[in-house]
Amino acid sequence: MDGDWFCSNACVEADAVRRLRDARGRGVPTHTPALRLGAVLLQQGVLSPGQLREALDAQRTSGLRLGEQLQTLGHLTREVVLRALSAQNGISYLATIDSASVRTAPGRLTSDEVRALGIVPFRETQEELFIACAAPVPYSAIGALEALSDRKVQPFLVADDDFATLAREYGAALPALRANLVRDISEGASRIAAFAAEAGDVNVTEAHVDPFTWVRIDANGRVNTLLVPPYPDETKENEEWLAGTTRH
Repeated sequence: MDGDWFCSNACVEADAVRRLRDARGRGVPTHTPALRLGAVLLQQGVLSPGQLREALDAQRTSGLRLGEQLQTLGHLTREVVLRALSAQNGISYLATIDSASVRTAPGRLTSDEVRALGIVPFRETQEELFIACAAPVPYSAIGALEALSDRKVQPFLVADDDFATLAREYGAALPALRANLVRDISEGASRIAAFAAEAGDVNVTEAHVDPFTWVRIDANGRVNTLLVPPYPDETKENEEWLAGTTRH
């Protein structure tokens, strides 16, 4: 595993347990925008203070996010909100995107990874991976993808409905790709050991994306994926988390 020899499956499994536990302490730093969306919209001159107050009052009962609320009230268009979110987060945005661009699964993520991480790759080169995401920007997932793919990730904001379409269409032209959703660190380590025993030689990379640890195992060119949930060794909480992940 990763160029090291092990005397038995048990030794591989013990080392995998250590790595998965260590990964939980190496979470990818998150990013907090300097300004709230309302402040950005006021600064851009596309919203009045009165309209902002109206939207904030309406949010208390609707539960909508501010951008959605402003669109519902008819104060702003979808693209104006998207442009403000882009400025708030310091990344580019795509007003429109062709869903055909994701059907060959650039980046070779699985449907589980796309859903759990909130990112959809739509173009790739040897050095870069271009991904679409909706607000709030999943910075930890983007950082983990860079670490696991060893490529620069270029994020682009898209509207929520466009993101839902892309996530649904991702990989449509290929056989279904699935990740292994394991119950805890012990099961994750056992799966890693099993892959190593079957292939004889594997490379393993892992990164923590709160609340789970994302593991990619390259077994002679065939990539297997594990998503290790929080609450190690607490079966009830794991089942609830996995059920919630599956619903999204």
